[in-house]
Amino acid sequence: MGLFLLLPAPLNPIGAFDAETFKADFRAAVAANSKAKFIGVDLSGLDFVYSDAYNAFMQFHQELSKRKGAFAVLADKESLAKSLRKVGLERFIRIFGSVDEMAAYTPVDQKNPTAVVDEPAKHVEEASSPTSASQVESPVHQAPAVDPKVMDKNPLVDESSSSKGSCIAVLVLLLVVVAVVSYLVL
Repeated sequence: MGLFLLLPAPLNPIGAFDAETFKADFRAAVAANSKAKFIGVDLSGLDFVYSDAYNAFMQFHQELSKRKGAFAVLADKESLAKSLRKVGLERFIRIFGSVDEMAAYTPVDQKNPTAVVDEPAKHVEEASSPTSASQVESPVHQAPAVDPKVMDKNPLVDESSSSKGSCIAVLVLLLVVVAVVSYLVL
């Protein structure tokens, strides 16, 4: 969609995303389109992916970053998009919630945020072969991308610890100590 060569998500026999098959599909797409810089996977309809998919996505991000490109995920289910964000992947890969959002994406030069990177658009329909692509221009511009940064907090923690919970834990511990001391003295 738009700039992205969009690959369909392969599923295993139980209907889960098959990361190993996708790695092979990605490699075939890169081999067939040696100048491809923007590649994405269509995870529409999936509620979750396993951690092997997260690792594969990070690997593809690194490979495409060397080409000054990007890896993206089309995740139309909020539960999947939330899990991708929860592990911090939004700092490295593009996560789109709709086909329109993905089609509207235009990369921006990080050194000069007002300059749009001059890149031909690629549009791929979900076909059996990931190598079929035709040229389409995308006239819509998007705000500058966020630079990937080292995570400064644990993304798996939903909320900070409360002082009320800490006080209760200290009181319970204190009562246990008093009970043990009383038992030993009597």
